[in-house]
Amino acid sequence: MCWIFAYKWDKEASPFLLEWLKNLEYRGYDSAGICEINKAGEFYIEKAVWKVSNLATKVENSDKELEWYNTWIAHTRWATHGKVTMENTHPHYSKNERFFIVHNGIIENYIELKKELEDRGYTFYGETDTEIVAKLIEDMFETDIETTIKKVFRRITWAYALGVIDRQEPDTLIWVKIWSPLVLGLAEWEYFLSSDANALARFAKTYINLDDWEMVVIKGNTHKIISLDSGLSLDKQIEDITYSEDNYALWDFSHFMEKEIFQVPEIIDNFIKWRIDFETLEIKSNTLEELAAKDFKRIEIIASWTSYNAGMTASYLFEELASIPTTVYVSTEFKYKKKFINTDTLYIFISQSGETADSLESLKVVKNKWGFTFWIVNVVGSSIARLSDLGLYTHSGREVWVAATKSFIGQIWVLLIMALYLGNKKDLEYTKYKEILACMQKLKDNVSLVLLESQKIQKVAKKYAHYKDMFFLWRNIQYPMAMEWSLKCKEITYNHTEAYSAGELKHGPLSLIEPSFPTLLINPEGRFTDKNVSTLKEIKARDGLVIWLITKWDKNKDLYDDVIEIPHTIEELSIFPVSVALQLFAYYAARELDREIDKPRNLAKSVTVE
Repeated sequence: MCWIFAYKWDKEASPFLLEWLKNLEYRGYDSAGICEINKAGEFYIEKAVWKVSNLATKVENSDKELEWYNTWIAHTRWATHGKVTMENTHPHYSKNERFFIVHNGIIENYIELKKELEDRGYTFYGETDTEIVAKLIEDMFETDIETTIKKVFRRITWAYALGVIDRQEPDTLIWVKIWSPLVLGLAEWEYFLSSDANALARFAKTYINLDDWEMVVIKGNTHKIISLDSGLSLDKQIEDITYSEDNYALWDFSHFMEKEIFQVPEIIDNFIKWRIDFETLEIKSNTLEELAAKDFKRIEIIASWTSYNAGMTASYLFEELASIPTTVYVSTEFKYKKKFINTDTLYIFISQSGETADSLESLKVVKNKWGFTFWIVNVVGSSIARLSDLGLYTHSGREVWVAATKSFIGQIWVLLIMALYLGNKKDLEYTKYKEILACMQKLKDNVSLVLLESQKIQKVAKKYAHYKDMFFLWRNIQYPMAMEWSLKCKEITYNHTEAYSAGELKHGPLSLIEPSFPTLLINPEGRFTDKNVSTLKEIKARDGLVIWLITKWDKNKDLYDDVIEIPHTIEELSIFPVSVALQLFAYYAARELDREIDKPRNLAKSVTVE
């Protein structure tokens, strides 16, 4: 989950290289480094552990004149091989300090390669797999850097994007992509390379998405893209880069997480505007019309954690509304289990970034067996979107902080619309279909009402933030909500939380209930309200504390220690105000604990390694 950048032109670029790193620091922030080379082959390398600001301070205080250094590579690191140390920070270099390299991904056969190099007399200053590649380039060098990289890539296995510069060919920049994300940005005579098009938004005008087994060679003011399979040059589609200053501004909010939660009503408004015709009470989508015509008999959803929880929510929606049996898999497990791929099954891949490594690998397996794949992602042009047969964007806007909030709302919205559309083509009662669509007109207002109660939610969160353990409970469609917000609290408060179906509490977890182990029980008005009151009484009989997430005017309100209230809505739509209320709860709890909310420890936004 490291992120790599490069720039080439005849002007000094250190200031915006550092700005790029800051823009994508949420993708990996254990350490950062840059390497710059001028046309004489002189180089400047600088590294720092932890925040990019530490690196910026070093660069600003350097006495090196960087005005004529025309080729740069940069890197932010999320540690996989080796601890967070200066020695393990990128860029890495060869023994003879001729080749410099940045890398996103994992080299699975690095131990084997390292042993070969050690047998030939090489020594290593760090613990990373990337350093092995730098020295392998030196060992295998032949004729020029382009020829050498074509040889080297055949020796290294699994996913990677590599950027390489050679001091003896200082006007050349080489990049290789195999599964890990990589884009080429263009602006007149300037060239940019990045793991993410978002980092280029204020600099490049257009970009090219690179596909697997492709190499970019930039020499002087020209570039070419080569297929590593065929050796032929490729013509690639050029995309425009869109940019909004609002994505990068905090406005009056304390954190990007807070800002993005408060953007949810606007996002819902956009969803509805593009998809729902309230005059006719119909869903508008050519994609869903094409999908419905295929009449799939089963659905399998493959995703990781937050996206997995969205998939779990969807499993209830697809079965209840569309009468389609649905199974949900964690992508890391699906990849290794025995698969029975068939043409009657729809395979849905959900990913915020569209670059999640395990989901990408699973998708390729399904496609190789002729399964029909459908994507739900937030990032336009991402790998999962380009490789799948059909799909829908969540259109949640750029999400800056690490853990997902508004993109989760976008995912469950798309999945709900899919379930409704497919159900209307099957045996969903038309009155139910119309009821849900009609109630969507109030959805934005219902979420806004939750946000207006944020100070009350903050008061509850502050009270419970210092408890080290907590249960999140619910039944049926709200059970994945319990899973998701238990996960969010883990991610940003670092407290231990567990999610269970409320009915399962007495099958073991009840033994943990005591005054120091509170429970957040999700119980908006619906079919399971009375059953959850019974669970509440089981907890209270053992002196447990209960926070109750309820619909306003709940008749049992006085039973609870503390309450978080949401507006009344139908059961299928209650997941949206519930999600926003619990997002606020997690956020305010983390703020009370003074956590690094936007960049929680040990995490990165997009998981591009296994």
